[in-house]
Amino acid sequence: MILHNFLLGLIIGIGFIIPGVSGGVLATILGIYNELIERLINFKKDIKNNLIFISPLFIGILCSILLFSKLILYLLNYKLLFISYVFIGLILGCIPYLLKEIKKNSNKPISIIPFSLALLFGIILFFIQKSFKEITSNPNVFKMSLAGIFYAIGKIVPGISGAALLMLIGVYKFFLSIISNPLSINLSIIIIFIPFIISFIISAYFILKLINYLLKNYFRLTYSAIIGFILSSILFIYPGHINFISIIITFLSFIISYYLSN
Repeated sequence: MILHNFLLGLIIGIGFIIPGVSGGVLATILGIYNELIERLINFKKDIKNNLIFISPLFIGILCSILLFSKLILYLLNYKLLFISYVFIGLILGCIPYLLKEIKKNSNKPISIIPFSLALLFGIILFFIQKSFKEITSNPNVFKMSLAGIFYAIGKIVPGISGAALLMLIGVYKFFLSIISNPLSINLSIIIIFIPFIISFIISAYFILKLINYLLKNYFRLTYSAIIGFILSSILFIYPGHINFISIIITFLSFIISYYLSN
């Protein structure tokens, strides 16, 4: 389990870097989202087994962020078409699994209202984010605190990209520049990140409790909204054009995602 979860963490960590891709989506594709939320919320009930399950995942996520940030920067700059359609295919490939989960847990199809509202929210977020300009200078305390909240939302709620939300307040490139050059971290950088870390931890705790409650009591409505968020996230990834190669890439990654999630 330890090696298996470490490898899953490496995959999920990629969703912490790429704008438009949520780590929650990748956890959903890999079939561990619900279990991870449950174990985090009920960590004290079985500390030993929960630690064995969660630790390799988190170590894998951290290693993925540190190891792949430069590669992701390169791919975003020079191989955007390839990486975009890989993740579009992965996202589309997990939709049948989510629809099946809704049917299995409620004996009813997808709920249109939460699906539509979540899809609309994602679309609005996309167009708002497009109007903001990125900065690379050091952000202030307020922006770092807000970034912590946004990042928690993006990392826990499938389909909402933390990276895209960081773009919304203009700090994504600043974050990526730090992550891709960990040796450049000094005391001043650590001080800048303190408000982010505090707000992230507090926000993550309450968001996890909320998601766990919703999954237990309103599974169909929650998963319907998650599907809406996930589909809207494609807007953040779409590179602006399509060709035959991109169709092949999307189809292959769709097949991989479909079988992974099932």
